[in-house]
Order: sequence, then structure tokens, then C-alpha cells
Amino acid sequence: MIDAAKNIITLGIIFPIVIGVGGYFSVRLGFLQITQLKKAASLVTFKERKGGISSFGAMAAILGGNLGTGNISGVAVALMTGGPGALLWMWVMAILASITKYVGCFLGVNFQIQNANGEWEGGPMYYLRDGLKSKLLARLFCIFTITSALTVGNLVQVHALSLPITELNLNPLFFGLPLAALVGGVLFGGMRRFAHVVSALVPLMAIAYVGTCLLILVMFRDAVLPSLLLIVESAFTIKPVAGGALGFGLLMAIRSGFDRGLFATDSGLGLAPILHSSVYDPDKRHDNRHTQGLISVLSPMIVMVVCTVTGLVLLTTGAVKQVTLPSTTMCMEAFRLGFNASWAGHIVSITLFFFAFTTILTWNFCANRAVEFLFGPNLVTPFQWLFILIIPLGAFLHEQAVWTFADLSINFMFIINMVGVVSLSKIVFRERSRLHL
Repeated sequence: MIDAAKNIITLGIIFPIVIGVGGYFSVRLGFLQITQLKKAASLVTFKERKGGISSFGAMAAILGGNLGTGNISGVAVALMTGGPGALLWMWVMAILASITKYVGCFLGVNFQIQNANGEWEGGPMYYLRDGLKSKLLARLFCIFTITSALTVGNLVQVHALSLPITELNLNPLFFGLPLAALVGGVLFGGMRRFAHVVSALVPLMAIAYVGTCLLILVMFRDAVLPSLLLIVESAFTIKPVAGGALGFGLLMAIRSGFDRGLFATDSGLGLAPILHSSVYDPDKRHDNRHTQGLISVLSPMIVMVVCTVTGLVLLTTGAVKQVTLPSTTMCMEAFRLGFNASWAGHIVSITLFFFAFTTILTWNFCANRAVEFLFGPNLVTPFQWLFILIIPLGAFLHEQAVWTFADLSINFMFIINMVGVVSLSKIVFRERSRLHL
């Protein structure tokens, strides 16, 4: 029943929204998520204003939330459930849905407020309440942000990390407890410590991981072009295709690609508006709403580069054919095959640790904003303790159950946020026209 509900939500709601809304916004805004990537990169700064974080810190935090298990384990899940074609549909999802990040961040900064601690904040809950005048949708968004943080941003990350630990016949608690302690050390250091940690870790880990994947692809270069052709063929084949791990139909490729693309990039979920609304810039020489919106489209493209090289490593090495392996273990096997050495699998373990660590931090930050919106600042600290204490539990949960619940939760986040984004998009179009952007 849950799987049937997932099919209905993804294919009947998410897919039409992404294609329809993403396509309309892209045309209306001149496909700026592609045409203005260079300008977006030039706008990123390290400057922090009082009560806020830098635009680089916001982008790093978004990437910290995106560059988690969804880019490694999630790609393996996509290939296993939707076939090689799922990777192409992940790109479609990322490109079309990334424009919703621009509109959401524009609105987030537009309805930005300063809280009792002097920190700047905003996001879907604020533009749903103050722009759309719907307290109900604002509260529902916060509820699903909290549940998504506990699953997507916590248990799923820990579960993926626990697989290689279990494979070594070690008790996952020996990993879960230190991770909980590390997360707590950052979370209780406040917004600035969070921003500084992800700003330092994210660029290093992304460059190191992509570089390692490219090295494998160079060694398996003869298989790269056939793998790319298989991805395209599988993405548009109505009947099951032969030549991958299994045969997959078009609908399964779309569903898996959109699910994993949504999970990996958080496009349309509303996390980016929350984080970019923490950037305050009173400089009148440019419009901070447009600046933060433009910067936000960089992260989905960077994430999809990581997803693509992961998928190609899985396909070129043949690891994807070993369908009995769990998601993380399959990725470890791909690296073992890639370097022809047993130790190479630990590259994935190390990468996943840092990816998951920053993902946990980012989701907690966004959930804290949701808790503060719903219940006030006094309950933020108790929630942080709850968030930290359940970290070790992720190692003992059933993989499919965790992924399914996580998917449902972020789907509801997406739907509620898109109600606000679509309804209030006229503000973005009007202001851009007024400013001649």
C-alpha cells in the first residue's frame, strides 16, 4: 500500500509539478539556472553581516545537506530500482526543479525577519504565513521539515554509514555514539560554528570524491561511452531494457530518478530558502533576493555532477550487476573493482562519513528553524538533544522502511512548499520586472 501511494505521489503529483511548474518558470525566467550559472558563481562571497552568515556559507550548507548518502548510496538505489535511465531523469528533475530554488530563495529573503537573538531567518514557513496568509500550510511545512530531518537528515544517513561497519563485524554503536558526540559539538556552537564547519568541509570532500571517481573512469574509459548510451536508452525505453543489472520500464526509471533527484538536490523542498534567508546584505547596489536566488541554483548542478560520476563508476566497473549488495556496499564494491584493491572500498566509507556528517548538521539547522516557528525558541535545545540521541538508532533500522518513510516525508514538504512558490511567484516576476533583472 505504501509503495502504491509512493507511485501515485511521484508519478501523479511530483512529476507533473516538476515538468509543468519547472518548465513554466524556466521559460518565464529565461532558463537562468543554465544561462546565468557563471554570474551566480561570481556573486558568491565570504562576507558575513551581523546576525547572518555569508552567501558562501549558505551555499556550502545547502551542499552539505545535499552531498549526503543520496549522492552515493542513493544513486545505487536509483540504479537498482529504476535502471540506468534513472540517472538521466535525475538530471531532468534537477534542471527543472532548480528554478524553483531561485523563486523560493527570492521569496525567503523577501519575507526575511530578524529573531529575538538578532539572527536573520526566513523560508517557506514565513512566506506561507505572511505572503500566502496560510498559518495551516506554514505549520504543516514545519511538521514535515521536522520529520524529514529525523529521517532523511538523520536515520537514513546513519543507516547508510552503518552498512560498512556491520560488514566488518563491528557493533554499529561504536560508530553511532562518536558521531552523535561530534554532531552535538557543532550544533550547540550556534549558527556561526555550523556555517564555518560546513564551509570548510564541503569543498574539500566534494573535490576529493569527484577526483577519485574521475580517476576510476579514466582507468575504465572504454566503458564510459557505452554506459552513457545505456543511460539514454534506458531512460526512454517503454519496455524493459536488457544490459543493466535488471530490466526496467520507463515509469520505474522516471519514478526512481525523480525520487532520488529530489532527495539528492532538495530542489523544491524549501531547505535552500531557509538557509539563504540567513544571509543578510543591506548593500543597495544589488538586490539580495535576486542574489541569493541565483546563488541557490549552483548547488543542484554541483550535486548532479557528483551523482553522475557515482553512477558512471557503478556502471563502468560492473558493480551495479551485483544486485544482492545493499546500496552502500555496492558503491564500496565499485571502488574495490575500480582500483582492484580491497582497501579502496574504505574510500566510500570515509567519504560517506563526511557527507553524512554535514547533511545531519544542515537538516538539523533547518529543523531548528521549524521548531522555533512552531513552538518558540525554548524548545529548540530539547529538540537538538532528541535529534542527537536518536543518531545511533539509525544503524538498526530496516533500510527499505527508512527510505520509504523518508521519501514520503520530503514529498509532502515539496508539495506544500510548491503551493507557496507557485501562488507567490507573481511577486518574483513583478519585482524582477521593476528592477529590470
